[in-house]
Amino acid sequence: MVRTATLISNPKTGRYGSRRVRPIQDVASQLRSLGLDVDLKLTAGPGEASEIAARAASNGTSDVIVAGGDGTINEVIQGLAGSEARLAIIPRGTANVLARELKLPLDDVQATIVAARGNARRIHLGLAIDEVTKAKRFFVLMAGIGLDASVVRRVQPRLKKRIGKAAFWISGLSHLADWQPAPFTLEIEGQSYTGTFAAIGKAARYGGDLAITPGARLEEPEFEICIIETLNRFGYLRLLAYALRTGMPRDKHGVRIIKASSVRATGDAPVQVDGEVIGELPMRFEIASESLEVIVP
Repeated sequence: MVRTATLISNPKTGRYGSRRVRPIQDVASQLRSLGLDVDLKLTAGPGEASEIAARAASNGTSDVIVAGGDGTINEVIQGLAGSEARLAIIPRGTANVLARELKLPLDDVQATIVAARGNARRIHLGLAIDEVTKAKRFFVLMAGIGLDASVVRRVQPRLKKRIGKAAFWISGLSHLADWQPAPFTLEIEGQSYTGTFAAIGKAARYGGDLAITPGARLEEPEFEICIIETLNRFGYLRLLAYALRTGMPRDKHGVRIIKASSVRATGDAPVQVDGEVIGELPMRFEIASESLEVIVP
């Protein structure tokens, strides 16, 4: 049988100025030449990728292929979680963290060949639940509470488009200069912890460059949670240097690493998942009952 595929592309994807990508119509043509029956869909605004993915899955599409970055992938996952459709990725984003985690080729043509080949593995998803609005959001990489969500919120889209990942570093360092830490509380397996930053990791790498939850695995039904307790901004800079070089230290004062399948967080802090700010505490984070098949090399 011919495999049916929906190819979703965000025309405003994050590949920045100096990195040119081939027209998405050429990607669709390559997929067809490799034996897939492809329906190309371009997104016109936020949230549309979720709707396209959900319709494709309900209509019996075997594969949903995302040509885009981690933000577009996260949107698509909202529509695919728990369905029979598989996710494939052609990396065209700023950081391409999930693609790197899955060891996908970043070369456009090679990634398209992997998508067409169709080898897959099943991964577990995280689920963030806003306790006030009851809104739910799946995530595949991580949830971040506190400092990093504040940084994501401050990143200027034009700067991100122009210089890529460097925009997050610029935003982060400038934000750290006047940041006032606001401690929040995490409840994990009956214990309470206080932090000024927490990463609830489903993947080993954070943002592509940092090893904050190096023990987290996409295929395992649990999180690795990193809690930083320090109120000192210079302490953050020291820990950041560790995370860049060798990974977040597990024996440093003010750092806790915990494995768990759920966590509740309360306090006054923003939350981001997979690089997109989704709201404020209080929230719960759980391993979702829905899983997902992802095409890999």
